[in-house]
Amino acid sequence: MNTFQRKYLNKNLFILIIFVFITTLSLIMGGCSYDTKPSPDNSDNNDFHEISDANEEPSSSTQAPPGESFEEQIGSPSDLTPTPFIQKESDNDNDITVIPPTDSSNSSGDSDSMPAMSDELQVATDLTKSQVTLLAVGDNLIHTEVILSGKKKDGTYNYDHIYANLKKDISAADIAVINQETILGGKEFKYSGYPNFNSPAEIGEAVINAGFDVVLQATNHTLDKGSIGVENNFAFWKLHPEITVLGINETKEKRDEIPIIEKNGIKIAMLNYTYGLNGHPIPKDRPYLVNKLDKNAMKKDIERAKDLADFVIVFPHWGIEYVYEANSAQKDLTEFFYELGVDLIIGTHPHVLEPVEWIETDGEHRMLVYYSLGNFVSYQREAPRMLGGIANITLTKDKNGTYISDAGITPVVTHYENGPSDYNYGIYKLTDYTENLALVHGVSELGKQGPLTYQGTFDLASQILGSWFTASADKYTNPYLIINKINHSDASLPIDYK
Repeated sequence: MNTFQRKYLNKNLFILIIFVFITTLSLIMGGCSYDTKPSPDNSDNNDFHEISDANEEPSSSTQAPPGESFEEQIGSPSDLTPTPFIQKESDNDNDITVIPPTDSSNSSGDSDSMPAMSDELQVATDLTKSQVTLLAVGDNLIHTEVILSGKKKDGTYNYDHIYANLKKDISAADIAVINQETILGGKEFKYSGYPNFNSPAEIGEAVINAGFDVVLQATNHTLDKGSIGVENNFAFWKLHPEITVLGINETKEKRDEIPIIEKNGIKIAMLNYTYGLNGHPIPKDRPYLVNKLDKNAMKKDIERAKDLADFVIVFPHWGIEYVYEANSAQKDLTEFFYELGVDLIIGTHPHVLEPVEWIETDGEHRMLVYYSLGNFVSYQREAPRMLGGIANITLTKDKNGTYISDAGITPVVTHYENGPSDYNYGIYKLTDYTENLALVHGVSELGKQGPLTYQGTFDLASQILGSWFTASADKYTNPYLIINKINHSDASLPIDYK
């Protein structure tokens, strides 16, 4: 072998050694990369496993401690079995949306990526928790002037303008309740106000359009147009089966039923009764027509409701008109309802606000009482009767049972002006009401107790509701309402503004 051949062989051998070295190194590096990073082919895998037990909470071991990346604590993401998480419930109570976890190939283990993983794990822990938001308003008291406000030049009626300011809030609630003080008695009777009311069916249409789901009809005015008026009222609501009507019954079988609304997996029994009927007798052949505040009948209803539902609400039409405190009869019935295990009372009839309080004696059961929400709509002629309230309640059902997890009250003002054909009717949250509106309120021309003022209305709300209503330091120009905390236990307060 000559010198040239030896040089050529050595050169080729050197190149071969370099090639083998580089190849080996590449294989080693490729193997390490495979162990620490998921394969791109698997990053879009949507073949997720179902959650085996909705009550099972994620193990705390999946939470990375401070300073340690998710991969460092639990190993390679390729070792994890992805689990779907519930995003939210849809409009269909039985329908849920399932979304996959964040693509692990995009996780770098830095602090920015951890909150998203944490949030999804938190959602998974709430799979067995459901909630319902409940809104309730007071008396829809349709005086003659309210009727005229909706009459058009062509003779038709429309009352959507009355509820327009609060439509968004009403529609946003899972369940919205209104006390329909007056009967929709039909065209065969003249539309009328006090003392024997008959309201156009278009009032009912506006109530539906505003977003209400439940209508209370057991009031002292239910029989203002006799049993025929009630029959016409039934006929109207039959056209709208999506609305739950309480307190009146077309048949004995209907009276024997316990009205239950199921929403978001929570069964809510709702019972409505009135103290009286302004002297109008219930037909002897139809004793079931209107629910009365009869303790024997109510006891049977409530006991059955407790067996059938997760939560029981009573809507009593009770109390004394224009009195800002619960009277002895209301207190007696409150104790009666509490002892039977009722969860929530929302009262109507006094046409003014009354206090809100928690009832709790044995530590085992808590009941919230709104003694009166006052008027929602009216043409009453004293300033204090323009102040009403919206009850805002959140019901929660979880492993501990079904209970009120949030509650508050939003004061509202019924506004009207004398002169315009529609009376410029509107309902305003007190926080949205202004001095300029107060200056032109029509009640100031009519009231014997003095004009309506913004400050007077605000002070009255504060005095009646006590700690359920809180104002800022400059309450005259910048009032605000806070949701009362759940440990509230207020007592009725003396009222000197009448």
